This record gives sequence, C-alpha cells and structure tokens, in this order.
Amino acid sequence: MIVMHEVYLNIPNTIPSYCQEDPIWCGAAVAQMILEGYPPSLPEHPYSQSHIWSRIQAHKDDPGVNWATDPDGLRLTLMELGGDPGVSWNIFPNPNAQSLAYSLAYWMTKRRFPAATLVWEFQHWVAITGITTDVDPTQQSTVNLQYIEIINPGKQPCPTASAGGIKTKMPGGNWYSNYWYAPGNYPASKWNGKYIAVIEPPLMEGMAKAPREVEKGKVISESTALRRALMWIKELRLDEGHPYTILKVIKPLGPLLVNREHKGYYIVPFGYEEGEFVQAAVLVNAYTGDFQEVGVFQRPMKYLSKDLAVRNALRYVCTCRAEAEARLIFQPSEQTQSRFLPVWKVTVKRTTLYVTHDGRVHEKLTRLPLGD
Repeated sequence: MIVMHEVYLNIPNTIPSYCQEDPIWCGAAVAQMILEGYPPSLPEHPYSQSHIWSRIQAHKDDPGVNWATDPDGLRLTLMELGGDPGVSWNIFPNPNAQSLAYSLAYWMTKRRFPAATLVWEFQHWVAITGITTDVDPTQQSTVNLQYIEIINPGKQPCPTASAGGIKTKMPGGNWYSNYWYAPGNYPASKWNGKYIAVIEPPLMEGMAKAPREVEKGKVISESTALRRALMWIKELRLDEGHPYTILKVIKPLGPLLVNREHKGYYIVPFGYEEGEFVQAAVLVNAYTGDFQEVGVFQRPMKYLSKDLAVRNALRYVCTCRAEAEARLIFQPSEQTQSRFLPVWKVTVKRTTLYVTHDGRVHEKLTRLPLGD
C-alpha cells in the first residue's frame, strides 16, 4: 500500500504513553498525555493526573448527565493548563463520524497537536496521536481514512501513569466499526446524538471515508489467523516506526478468538515464550483475516489461559467439579477498556461469571460511566 499522507506525532512531539491511575480517570490521563505532547516549538505542561482530574471536575458543564469527564471539562482544563498564546482547544460535536474524522485529519496536519475523542458511545476517552489518509486533507475535502493511531489509557492495574497505556494503530474501517460505531445516545446530555472530539483549533468540514468491516460469518482457523497476522506485518510494514519495531525481535504465540458470533477477531500475541509475558499483539478479523489493529503494551502482560479462567470460576462458586463453558468476549466495561484485553465469559450450570486476565472473577460486566 502506498501511503500518500501521514501525520505521526509520537516522535516529534514525544507523546508519553500513560494509563489512568484511577478507574474513572481516563479523561485526566488523556489530558496528561496531550499536555506533555505539544509540538516541539511549544513547552510541555506536566501535571499530575490528580490535579488534572480536579480541574476537570471544576469545569464540567453538562449537568443532565453524570459524567466522569465531560467534553467541556476536558476542553477548559486543556485551555487552563496548556493555553499558550495562539493555542485554542475546541469541542467538535458531529453526528457524522466521517466528517469528524476529516476534521481530525485536517487540524492534526495543520497544527500538529494530538487530540482527544470519546469512543464506545461516550464511555471512554482516548488520545489520537497519528492519522493516515490517501491525500492531504488540507488540499481535499474528501479523503480516505487509511489508518488511525491512538493511545488507550485503560490498561489496569496502573500504580503510576507511566506504568501503562496501550499504543494502537488500526485501519479506518476498524475505527468506525469498533470505536466510533455509534454516537452517544443520552437524551439528557447536550451532546446527545453526536460523536465528540476535542481538537486544536476551530471547525473544518469534509469527509474521511473507509470501507466497512465484515462483522459476521464463518470463523477462520487459528493457523490462518496466525499466517494472516504475519502477512500483514510484512505487507503493511507494521514493525516499522517506534514502538512497533519490537515485533522484529519477538515471536507470535497462540491466537485467541474473541466475540465469535459478532464482531469477532483474533488476538495474535507476540512475546518470547508460550505462556510467558506478551509485549505486543496483532488483531485480525475473525471472518476475513483482515488487519484490524497492532498494539504494544507499555509493560509486558500475561493472558490468562482458558483452564485457569474456568478453575477460578469454579473456585468462586465453591465447586471443583462441574460442567463449564468458557469463551473470550470484549464488551467495553469497568472490567476491560481495551480490545487487547477481553474477558473470559464462563458459564457454570446456570451461573455466568466473567474472569479478567489478572484472575479476578466478576458476577457482571459493569457499564462504564460517561467519559470514565
């Protein structure tokens, strides 16, 4: 694939990869990364997440909804803590995802600032650090969104901000299918029915198109998923550019199938030894084998095996012998905020439990508060 236009801010801006230090501080973590990721010609603005969180709470302005971080709180905090001369952060509300993606591409090209956006129908904030289109969006009002790169601060546990965060790159179709699949649906909110991003600076209209993802079908085999992941690394040169170069020195491990029936995908982990720590992963569509995402973990982690997930669930219901079924699912929730970290859904008799990769057992998946 020939890349015609790319905005890649991680290296010139030295944007840190942070995770949220509290389960509902994703907005504060994203603001922290943005404030330390200004263009090289401007100073960085390092603040603690706790301080940023307190300023967000002071600036919230959508009283009809119980937000953790609302768009106004995030925008005004960025202006208060990083409002350098000539810098103007603005909220971009748009009912059309492709139009909002164009605004991101346009202003990231012009101004070279990272941006913040809400995903999963207002449940979670992520930082956008890179965007690739077929043509320069400052020259054309319709472009094809080839790739988007984000830092997701939701990886837990997170003892300090620098301990986590997942840096991820994906095609535009995956972005629309699995992150911006629907606008926020909260009638009490003034942002109802919109996709939201906080961008520097004002509005610009256009369209950034991408092909639709296949979301149902016959599941490909694990071996096919593995071959496709390796093929995409080679064909798309996914192992080029920091931090993805680590893929050159680690090897693929056993694929994991997630969401078999709908929006299914395989996680192809990369590490040094089977069963040991994983440092990166490639996601491929479970029906077509198409590339979805590549991600690098700030700190290596382990995937919990199916057997251990079942064992933990049986122990939780105080039985050692019972028929149990287990499969991996991803559903945005307080238990998981990354497609790289699905949970085991374990059914024991008539009881359904959810086991995270740290071995914890939950009786239900709890919906995230808005802007968690």
